[in-house]
Amino acid sequence: MPSHPLSQILIRPANMDDLSALVALEDRCFDSDQISRRSFSSFMKTDTARLLVAIGEQDRLFGYALILTRQGTSVARLYSIAVEPEARGLGIGSQLLGGAEAIAKELECDRLSLEVRADNSKAISLYQRYGFVPEEALPGYYEDGADGLRLLRVLEHLPHGSKPANRTRLPIILVDQLRDLETPPSGSLVMTVRQYLALEHGVPGRRIINLSRSYEPLSLGYYCSLLAEARKERCLPEADALLDINWKRIHRQALLRLDQMLGSMQDENFPAAIDIYFGRTTERRFRDIGKTAFDLFRCPALRITLQEDAKFRIKEIEAVAIHKLGEEEKPRFLSALSAFLKGSLPKPSIRKLPSAVVAILANPEEESPPSDAKALEAFAAAAETVDARAEFITAKDFGRLLEFDALFIRETTALNHHTYRFAKRAQREGMPVIDDPHSILCCTNKIYLAELLKSNRILTPKTTIFDRPRLKALVDEFEFPGILKIPDGCFSKGVHKVSSRDELNDLSKSLFRKTDLLMIQEFMPTDFDWRIGVLDGEALYACKYYMVSGNWKIYEYEKDGTIQSGDSETMPISAVPVDVVETAIRGTRLIGNGFYGVDIKETPKGPCIIEINDNPSVDYGIEDDVLGADLYQRLMAVLVSRIGRGRV
Repeated sequence: MPSHPLSQILIRPANMDDLSALVALEDRCFDSDQISRRSFSSFMKTDTARLLVAIGEQDRLFGYALILTRQGTSVARLYSIAVEPEARGLGIGSQLLGGAEAIAKELECDRLSLEVRADNSKAISLYQRYGFVPEEALPGYYEDGADGLRLLRVLEHLPHGSKPANRTRLPIILVDQLRDLETPPSGSLVMTVRQYLALEHGVPGRRIINLSRSYEPLSLGYYCSLLAEARKERCLPEADALLDINWKRIHRQALLRLDQMLGSMQDENFPAAIDIYFGRTTERRFRDIGKTAFDLFRCPALRITLQEDAKFRIKEIEAVAIHKLGEEEKPRFLSALSAFLKGSLPKPSIRKLPSAVVAILANPEEESPPSDAKALEAFAAAAETVDARAEFITAKDFGRLLEFDALFIRETTALNHHTYRFAKRAQREGMPVIDDPHSILCCTNKIYLAELLKSNRILTPKTTIFDRPRLKALVDEFEFPGILKIPDGCFSKGVHKVSSRDELNDLSKSLFRKTDLLMIQEFMPTDFDWRIGVLDGEALYACKYYMVSGNWKIYEYEKDGTIQSGDSETMPISAVPVDVVETAIRGTRLIGNGFYGVDIKETPKGPCIIEINDNPSVDYGIEDDVLGADLYQRLMAVLVSRIGRGRV
C-alpha cells in the first residue's frame, strides 16, 4: 500500500497494458454485472467512452472510473467506478470521482449521472455527500433483479451541504530522461516528455512542472507546455512563457528592470552569475531579483550572467537545463523544487495530504477588513473539512501565486489595487478565485452597478449620475435630501447625506478633486438594511444591519479615527421575505456566480437593491451566527469544487 495515498495516486487514462489488472479488480469488486475484458478493451477504443485508472507505487492499479457520453445529450454517465477493497477509505474513490467530473466538463457536458443499487444506502449517502441528488427509481434494474436508483450531479453548481470530489494534487514533473532527476521530491511523479505526450487526456487543474532540456519553439519541451494548456493543466512554464524566454523584446524589458534593481544594491562584490530556482536564490541579497525574474519568465531554472564595465550589469538571462547543473547546484535546485511543490503542505510524515492548497489574501493591518482574525481562522479550519489546506498571503506574495490551486480574497478590493491584480493573475493561470476580476469590476464601481441594475429593471433608488458641468442644473432641480456617493466607496466611506443645494454644491466640488463623476440617490430612510449573502447563485446567510443610533448609516467614521457600527441580527434564510431573497439572487446573476453581499431596503414598491458588494463582510459571531462553521465550509467547498475547470 502507498504510505501517502492522496499524494501518490496518479489518475490517468487507461491503456491496453492495464487490461489484466482491470479485469482482476472487477472480479474482486463485483459479484454480478461485471465488465468483461473484451468490453474494457472496446471502451478504450471508442470515442464515446473515457476510462480513468488510479495508479499507485510500482504501477499498481487501485481503481477505475468509466464515463460514457452520447450524441444529443449534455449528460455524461458514470457507468462504473471501482476501488480496490483493501484501499477503500483512503480518498481514491473521491479522486476518481473528481476525475470523472473533470472529464465530463472537458466533453462539454453539464451534468453527470450514475446508477446505484437502491439497497446500497452507504454508497447513496457517499454520492449525495459529493453533490449527487436522486433523480429516478429503477425497478428491477440489475442483473440479479435488484432495484436501482439514478443520481444526478449538476457540474457547475455544488449543492448546499455537499463537498467537492478531490482533484489529485499529485504534480507531474517532466524530464527528457529519468536520470535527469534521479531523486524526485516526495508526493510527485516523474515521467519523460515522450510519456506525457503519449497520454490521450490530461486532468484539468493538475500541475505540470516542465524540466525539459530544451524550451526552443517546436521542441518536445515546448509541445509539452502547449499540450498541457490544451488539456487545461497548469504547466510551469507555460507555452507563451517559453516564447518570452526567446523574444529579444521581452529580454530588453526584463534587462532594463533587473539592471535597475541590480544597480540600486550599491555592491561591488558580485558573482559571475545568479542562479534562480523557482524564484529562489542562494544569497538573500538577490531575493527580490530572483522573485522578479521568476515572475517575468515563470521558468523553473534561470541564470542571470553578469559582466563588469564601469559597473556591474546583466549580460544575459537564460533558461538552464537541469542535466547541466553541477554537483553543488543540484541539491539547491531540488530543495527549491521541493519547497515550490509543497508550499505550505504538511510534512511527509503526516498521512493525509490535502488535495488542494488555497491562498487566502488578507491584510493584517487593514482598518476595516472584510473578515476579522477569528473568521479567518475559521476559513482555514473549514478548508481542512474539504480535504484542502489554507495559507494566508499578503500583497508581497504576488510572485508566489503559482504555488497555489485557488485564491480567496479577504481584503477590501479595488480596481487600482493589488487585490485586482491578484484576481487577474489567478484567472490568467486558470485558478478559481473569489472574488473574480469581473465581480470586482462590477461591484466596486457604484455608477456601473446602478446602470446595470437599472437596465435590467431591478428596483433601485432613483439615481442621477453627473459631472462638473451638470452640477449647476442638478442643484436647481433635485428634491432634497439625497445621498451623494463617490463611485468606488466602501463600508459607507464616500457616502454623504446632503439636505440642501448649498451642501450638494460645496461637497460635490470637494469630491470632484478625486473623481470625474459622482452620483446622487434619493434618500430612503429605514431602520435597517437587509444584507443577503449569495454564493454560487444561492442565498447563504441573511442579516439585518441596523443604522448607527441617531444616524442614517450602518457605519460612521469619527474624526478621531474610530468607527461606529449599528447593531446586527442574523436570521435563517427561511425567515426572510421571499421577494427579498429572490431580488438578491436576481441581482447577483447579472454579475456572476461568486460571493456577494446584497444590501436591500424594503419599500412600498417592493425590495430595492441599494448596492451589491463583492468581498462581503464575514465576521466571527455576526454573519455566521446562524450557520456557524457551515458558512465557512460552504465557501471553501464551492471554491475547491471549481479547481480544474480551466480558464473562464
